[in-house]
Amino acid sequence: MSSINLHFYQSSFKYESRILKETKSLVHSGLINKVIIAGIWEAGYDEHEELDNKRVLWRVSLKTQVLPGGSSWKVLQHIEWAFKIFFKLRKEGIKFVHCHSLSTLPIAVLFKIFAQSKVIYDAHELETERGMHGIRQRVSKVLERLLINYADRIIVVSNSIAEWYQNQYGLEKIHIIKNFPYQENYSSKSNHILKDTFKIQDNEILYIYHGGLSNGRSIEILLDVFSKVNRKKHIVFMGYGELEDTVKKYEKNFPNIHFHPAVKPGDIISYAKGADVGICMIENISLSYYYSLPNKLFEYIVSGLPVIVSDFPDMGKIIDKYKCGWKSLVNEQALIDTIEKISSEEIKDKIKGVLKCKDYFVWDSEEKKLLNIYDSLIQES
Repeated sequence: MSSINLHFYQSSFKYESRILKETKSLVHSGLINKVIIAGIWEAGYDEHEELDNKRVLWRVSLKTQVLPGGSSWKVLQHIEWAFKIFFKLRKEGIKFVHCHSLSTLPIAVLFKIFAQSKVIYDAHELETERGMHGIRQRVSKVLERLLINYADRIIVVSNSIAEWYQNQYGLEKIHIIKNFPYQENYSSKSNHILKDTFKIQDNEILYIYHGGLSNGRSIEILLDVFSKVNRKKHIVFMGYGELEDTVKKYEKNFPNIHFHPAVKPGDIISYAKGADVGICMIENISLSYYYSLPNKLFEYIVSGLPVIVSDFPDMGKIIDKYKCGWKSLVNEQALIDTIEKISSEEIKDKIKGVLKCKDYFVWDSEEKKLLNIYDSLIQES
């Protein structure tokens, strides 16, 4: 029986590692014959791209993309995007629709009603509690409450978020699939790309932050911290975003602060493993952030690095259980105190915990959960 799987997410798919991993696992398992990934077109990218012989990426181009960037216009863009996907694909025999955000759940429900598709709601974060306010938050909460029961399976990324969904909506079964990296992306060989690039000496310590250079990720706090700590403690920011220019300004003024452009998802571990300590400091600006379990945490551990994390429930449990890093309050003085006390000897001690747990945090374990979900849906069909 032919099984066509549709995934949608409003992105041009530069760095969407989770969706690409999930779809790759599904087609390699043989459970799914074909995957269509619907994203959104961006200048410089092809509208249609074959990822392999079973996965096609469709970056949907929109007439409304020429409109200004205000919130009202974005609503119109989203409506055009949703209906363009639905009307083009509704008769294609889509067996499973896999939506990766609350804004795409209504499209999935349309496919369920009019094309008898099974719906998987894969919430990458606690979206209604992600710093929304006023009418937007109220509408989002009502929308999720009305539509979530149309989902045949619900996936979240952390235990705390799963508990929140169960309590908020009275749901019995929530599946947790964490965003672990591929095991194949690392080896036992050392890699000194970053230390060589920035001429960091063996007796100096290199900290790394990789990911979005945006608000809520403690970027500005970290810049202030490393402008004040011992100059033999370096940090490299490897990523992109609206705070990139701010990082570059600090880089000009402080010899221990460095910027490196974002690299492809498959290259992150090769770069990260040449550092000494990973940093995963999320600010408590929303419940979604407080309950988060970022993929960079696991990428650092798989890279062999101990990690400094925000003292939040899900991240903190990993540090406590495996003794693979340090917890810190998210403020300048607490981070200065943490970083100043970290020595090469202490890093070596924490690496012992990293080596004990890093083989747990690889995609193979989460892949099995995903395939079990799809297998059970196929059995129900």
